[in-house]
Amino acid sequence: MQVENETDISDALRRFDHMAGLDPQTLADLAGEIEVQHASSQTEILSLGSEDSRLLFLLDGELRLVAGDGGTRTVRHTDPAALGPVSRLRPSRYRVVAQSDVSYLMIEQQLLDRYVDRVPGATVVVEEALVAGNPDELLDDNATHPIMFDVFDDLNHGRIIVPSDPEVAVQVGRSLPAAGSDTRRLAETLSACPALTLKIVRAAMAVDSSRRPIRSIRDAVERLDPERTFHLSVQCLLRETLRTDVVAVRERMHSWWERTMRVAAISAVLARMSERFDPEFARLVGLFHGIAEPVLLGYADRHDDLHDPTTLDNVIYDNRAQLGRILSILWGLPRDVVDATTLCNHWGYDHAGEADFTDILMVAQWHAMIGGDRNRRMPTVKEIPAFDRLGLQSASPELSLKIVETANNAIGRAGVRLHA
Repeated sequence: MQVENETDISDALRRFDHMAGLDPQTLADLAGEIEVQHASSQTEILSLGSEDSRLLFLLDGELRLVAGDGGTRTVRHTDPAALGPVSRLRPSRYRVVAQSDVSYLMIEQQLLDRYVDRVPGATVVVEEALVAGNPDELLDDNATHPIMFDVFDDLNHGRIIVPSDPEVAVQVGRSLPAAGSDTRRLAETLSACPALTLKIVRAAMAVDSSRRPIRSIRDAVERLDPERTFHLSVQCLLRETLRTDVVAVRERMHSWWERTMRVAAISAVLARMSERFDPEFARLVGLFHGIAEPVLLGYADRHDDLHDPTTLDNVIYDNRAQLGRILSILWGLPRDVVDATTLCNHWGYDHAGEADFTDILMVAQWHAMIGGDRNRRMPTVKEIPAFDRLGLQSASPELSLKIVETANNAIGRAGVRLHA
């Protein structure tokens, strides 16, 4: 396959699942911003542990993927696994080496998202590359767990549900009538359930033809109006609450809820340290950054291996960013939410210019880990550029403790409100 000019690149892009739904003009525009790269046999294209944010697409030739334990896998451009990005998880779990002379593309995720967003009615990219002919073709084991087949099948058929934590759903349902038509109390009650908050925000976006951005939960309630908010909330809580008898799944859902509440509360606190940021919008970003987790948990009891807490946590963690990106684009959520969701696992996130909401999320997640359950290694402050960008590189331990205390108080206040 010779791929040299923009027309050739457009034709090549069309074969990838990420670009299959783009119209010819959009494909041509995207091709104009991409350069085909070539490598000779035995050239290293991606190092083991690489944090390179670009996606690697193989156009022609054969790649060898070498895992940390020395295991190897081969991907040819004709394989089903080559219909999507190769070794997409970051840090990269493979050292990717050219097995033959190869042609390939390295595309920034944000560039790809921009072109997908431009297409009216375009479907969001679904990882059909997960459908492989045999296990040897599967890349990034947790990213190709069978649970992802379930999720993407329902996504393609418009059946995705974001379930609520059952304990929280019961408490929110009992508290809603007391809020009445008071938009502030309604917003406070809804904020205790991230899944329900998402549904109200999406409904409010749908009724506003001007597509004005929603910057807070209260903004969404006012736009939808309190009565419609109440009725929609009750319907969602009755129909879309997690139902499972698997203890590990129930416990993982509740740990997601507690961690999300901490992250949202800390995000608001951090935003108040600068006049540049809107604390209520920062809270929304915190509430939505891990919204793919309850979606995945809704399928977990179908797979016996996910009844093990450690396996379940690893699969959920390794897929939450990619699925979250797909869902947040599909739902038309604000760009800052999409970015934070996409990068939520990327502690080394760095960029030019002033701090943004993703920087706030990174610092908030770090503090939330101090106050919550810890299932994986915590990076140091020096390993997280967001601390420096927010001017918190040399923050005192006392400040960190106050931030953690704020998060714990947010959990307590949510409980008090829901039991009132």
